[in-house]
Amino acid sequence: MSGCGQGDNSSVKGYDALVSHVEGEKVGADIDQWIEMKNMAGEWEKTGLIFGYIGDYDECVKAIDGFKRANDAREYRCVPAQK
Repeated sequence: MSGCGQGDNSSVKGYDALVSHVEGEKVGADIDQWIEMKNMAGEWEKTGLIFGYIGDYDECVKAIDGFKRANDAREYRCVPAQK
């Protein structure tokens, strides 16, 4: 989903519509979670979405653990997708 480190994801076709849709309604009973990655400019980019689990945050943390095993130089975080 990420723009490959381009920083401004608004230029990725469909990005804004996807973010708007996800922010508008959760999937399942729990609040969906964005996986965000800090890019080289120090900005957080949405790179994944966890939804549909009982415990979306816990599943997001597990996913980030896998990303960190693949590349421990990257910084990731889980962010609620709905306000």
